[in-house]
Amino acid sequence: MSPVIAGEGVFMLHSFLLGVIITFIYDLFRIFRRIIPHGWFLLSLEDLVFWVLATAGIFYMLYYENNGMFRWFSVIGAGTGMFLYKKTLSAALVNLVSGAVNKLIALIGKILWKLSAPIRFLWRKMKVLAGRCARRAAREARIRRRQIKYRLTAWEKVIKMRLCKRREKRQSKRQNKEQAAKKLSGKKLRRGEAES
Repeated sequence: MSPVIAGEGVFMLHSFLLGVIITFIYDLFRIFRRIIPHGWFLLSLEDLVFWVLATAGIFYMLYYENNGMFRWFSVIGAGTGMFLYKKTLSAALVNLVSGAVNKLIALIGKILWKLSAPIRFLWRKMKVLAGRCARRAAREARIRRRQIKYRLTAWEKVIKMRLCKRREKRQSKRQNKEQAAKKLSGKKLRRGEAES
């Protein structure tokens, strides 16, 4: 076998392995998506990053293995590797790994849920106690507000009564002075008439 044909065979094998590696890496993305679901924007971004990296890997292989020349049998080798990996191992690997990781996360979640039971119990009791204290404080505030309103109303009435009494005293003093002045002027008139 000539060394050129052997070199082309090695290049074809590397292309095949590169197709398997590219599909395996994409399966890692699929596993990540099943473990942590996310929206279309992040999915598109992940796909963009994946294909940029896959393209860089393909060009790297072509540059170093074949001096940058494009060969169709390298594309066929990569496509064959992708196809065979996809049909044989891909679905089983993705289902097995994502299912195992999801079950492990669920188990850890259950364990943490059980371990956090005392904390959740104390939290509920504190919420009930805080609610009672808040209701009691609101009731006390309503009572205090009524008492203050009652006292202010009483003080307002007392102040109004005192002001009214002062006004009445002033008016009675004024009336007394007016009556005294009338009496005095009446006496002066009588004296004046008596003198004349």
